[in-house]
Amino acid sequence: MALNFLKLHPFIRATAHDKAIGTIVGAALGDSIGLYTEFLPRTECHRAYPSGKFSLLEAGKTPFRADSHRDKFDAGDWTDDTDQSLLLILSYLHNFSNSNGNSLVVDASDIALRINIWITQGLRCLDRPPLGIGQTIGRVVLDAEYLKDPEGVALNIWVKSNRNAAPNGSLMRTHPLGVMCVGKSLEETFTVAASVGRVTHVDPRCVVSCCLVVGLVRGILRGEVVSEADVDDLVEKAYVWVDAQDELKDPESRKPEGDWTEISASRPAGEESRLNIEEYRKHCNARDFRELQLDDSQKMGYVYKCLGSAILCLRSAMRLGLQPNSTGDEVFETLITELIMEGGDADTNACVSGALLGAWLGHSRLPTNWKDGIRNSKWLFQKAQKLSLRAGIAESSSGVEEKDPDTAVDGGRGMLNKMQLERRERDFVMMILEKQNKRQQAVRQERAGKGVALNKWFR
Repeated sequence: MALNFLKLHPFIRATAHDKAIGTIVGAALGDSIGLYTEFLPRTECHRAYPSGKFSLLEAGKTPFRADSHRDKFDAGDWTDDTDQSLLLILSYLHNFSNSNGNSLVVDASDIALRINIWITQGLRCLDRPPLGIGQTIGRVVLDAEYLKDPEGVALNIWVKSNRNAAPNGSLMRTHPLGVMCVGKSLEETFTVAASVGRVTHVDPRCVVSCCLVVGLVRGILRGEVVSEADVDDLVEKAYVWVDAQDELKDPESRKPEGDWTEISASRPAGEESRLNIEEYRKHCNARDFRELQLDDSQKMGYVYKCLGSAILCLRSAMRLGLQPNSTGDEVFETLITELIMEGGDADTNACVSGALLGAWLGHSRLPTNWKDGIRNSKWLFQKAQKLSLRAGIAESSSGVEEKDPDTAVDGGRGMLNKMQLERRERDFVMMILEKQNKRQQAVRQERAGKGVALNKWFR
């Protein structure tokens, strides 16, 4: 399906370009803001951040709640969610430059390779260590056989989990595919989303979630998703498409390459698929965040919780956009803040929600006090621009553009050797210890000051 719709009016191309950049930047903003409350229960979110307001600008930047998890980051950082979505973008840009732009170049095997490199080396182009590695991704990608057959290893790990593991680790990274597939049919888009998601997560609930979010991004950019009725239509289409394919609905119907002796042919009696239309619809039609129980300590990483919160954010933005005096930056900031104050896996929930909201509102309508304060903001914006250009949304610039070294698997910096990795790890630990020592010193000084004041009162 061609991009002829972009030629109808210059405004359409400009709007689609703004929305494409909004998708990428909006996801990173949600990720960065969600880090403030990641893994916290709702009650602690409101205790730690009573104002419910967040800023990433240097003047008045909101400090993190003091704990060992947030000590790994600086305010304005994004997490592994955005790192992995960038792996998709860098892979696409790199493969595009080597293909003469003749076809869609989303290579699932190249993405698997980049995830495998990232999990030890980090994001080399920005010299970022890998932080926040999910349990499922860790187990799958670190398997010795992973690069030989990513889906086979993912299937093996899933079966070992008693087919219960349906975390949000694939959903958090796949939103850029909606930009890449903007000129493709919906079925082609679903196919790409499924193949990229399944290099780590084969559970059909993960697959249908990826298909839906990627399909929504594509539809919004094309002007085909403009109402809640259109959202409802895609909710059904994504489910029907996955449910109609045995290999997706029932991952064990696939015969993995190699000798996967651990994969049992048996399964619980009467069970054929983890897909359930009622559960899927329930999450996609949640009426409020509280209904999703996002801070449930046992299920906070469940993919349908993340999916449900993102769909709810998009529906809410559609409703708010109909109200007078409602501006885009207020809508994005209000909804993402409300979402992360529910706690749970807040960075991932807000990352996927931010992608859909960014696509709906566009980059120009994202909150300035967030997008101007996120780290590596200019670099991220430039990569989003290149993605839009390569996807055929933005107008091509004249002249031959030089290859971008950032897009190489080593980020143009080379791989770190064992000694360098160990040194980086030591420096990282020392940085955390320094933060903790400064915090302890501040507490002691505060207590000492209160003691002096108390003595004076008694005198």
